[in-house]
Amino acid sequence: MASLALLFVGLLGVAGLALIALGARELWFAWQIHRGEPLAVFELPNELGPVEVQGIAKPDGGTVESPISGSPSLVCEWEVQEHRTTNAGEGTNTHWKTLDEGLVGGPFRLADDTASCRVEPAGSVRHLEEQTVTVPGGTPLPDRLAEFVAGNPDVAAQDGTIDLGVTELKIGNDQRFVERRLDPGEKCYVYGRAHYDAGAGHRGGEVNVVINGDGVRRFLIADGRERGVAWDVAKIGSVPVVIGVGLLALAVVVV
Repeated sequence: MASLALLFVGLLGVAGLALIALGARELWFAWQIHRGEPLAVFELPNELGPVEVQGIAKPDGGTVESPISGSPSLVCEWEVQEHRTTNAGEGTNTHWKTLDEGLVGGPFRLADDTASCRVEPAGSVRHLEEQTVTVPGGTPLPDRLAEFVAGNPDVAAQDGTIDLGVTELKIGNDQRFVERRLDPGEKCYVYGRAHYDAGAGHRGGEVNVVINGDGVRRFLIADGRERGVAWDVAKIGSVPVVIGVGLLALAVVVV
């Protein structure tokens, strides 16, 4: 029994330290963002390497249609979830199951008062405002969502009903349709690596620089400003740190 107790304490300690290390890495990144000073875009040709810039997101050759809302967007990540119930022993568990998800969008431009550069979003971590439409089970989908579901083999409409004569019984699961978009004209913050690209600027006010994730540990795109982004990252990092400290405290109590 003593050996089992020691093993349990050891597992708690290892898990706690791992979570603290994971959260500390995010907190350190948040501190880097907070203490850093975004460059003016016109300075980028002289600062090739890891950079942070902020400005306004603009099209670079056009926009894409967001799959769920149909809004014109530069970058859009989307997800469809369904509320599921499973039996577990004597009780039941409910959870949101992801049925399908994706990312659309291509290069866009980030412009400030000095110039604009190209941003390649592939491989980025995105902190974008979430917009969600929840449809209760047994409820007809709005036209746009019905069109989206009809063209998606991985998602089935949950709008069934059973006619009981005096009334109708609605059947089906609740569904959530989620979009996170970067739209033209929105504030934009980018942390990535700047590379010289002769084809990245063709018009006046455009620099021959593209920002992507090649050769940098973290490539981040957000629809906000530096301080807000740093705070968002810090909140993400604080969760595993708190849980990790709790596990270490539990290990001490068990000992």
